[in-house]
Amino acid sequence: MRRFVAPVAVGVVVAIVFGAWEFTTRHSATPDVVEGWAMPNAHGTAISLHDSNDTRAGDGYIVTGASWAGRDGLWHDGADGPTCIGTDTATKTRVRLGIVDVKPGEEGNGGPRVVWLRCLS
Repeated sequence: MRRFVAPVAVGVVVAIVFGAWEFTTRHSATPDVVEGWAMPNAHGTAISLHDSNDTRAGDGYIVTGASWAGRDGLWHDGADGPTCIGTDTATKTRVRLGIVDVKPGEEGNGGPRVVWLRCLS
């Protein structure tokens, strides 16, 4: 029985260490949800947001990379950008956005990031 005590104790310590590491390095964020009228740039990679409840300074967002859903409700990864907003710079599309404010780190920029976009009209 004594032969099993040491390996079990080591296993428990390792589990506690990995559990603490997972808990302290885990990052999560709840996005702010805003709605408004999106007008895309000519490439459909960024939008200006109008008549929205967004209180951040400025009204422009990069949307390439964000998950998105079209009017059909199907979700897509953001590799090519949300095609539901189009590329016609004179056309408005009603959208709902999930935005996370990213703190700048040692490398990279901070600021608001669109993490998902849903086209409503």
